[in-house]
Amino acid sequence: MRFLQSVRHLFSIFVYFTAITYGIGILVVSPTRSLLIVPIMTGIGLLSHAVKTTHLDELGYAIMWLWFAVLALVGGGLMIDEFVLVHREIPPVAESSMARVLGTLGLVVVLITVYVHSVQRAK
Repeated sequence: MRFLQSVRHLFSIFVYFTAITYGIGILVVSPTRSLLIVPIMTGIGLLSHAVKTTHLDELGYAIMWLWFAVLALVGGGLMIDEFVLVHREIPPVAESSMARVLGTLGLVVVLITVYVHSVQRAK
């Protein structure tokens, strides 16, 4: 029984790490590979804190809001590209390296803020 709990625990940690790195790293593409350290370090830091303090449920809640922010960011970018930039000679928002950096850092802020708020609410 203890072995099964350990396997579930390790599997949930793996899934959470994957969800964090893909969620935050969704805007990281070839020219800004140095930005890839941000989602990896955020995932390691938050997961180590959540495991140490037994707040994996709160981290799962924060990951849910991270993916909600990803969907909102992608939807907002599509709306801007389709309705604002379509008649101008401006490249799409997703091709701007500054937009990718700000988007990545914004997703980190969303994840950390929701996690800290959830941990404080759980106390």
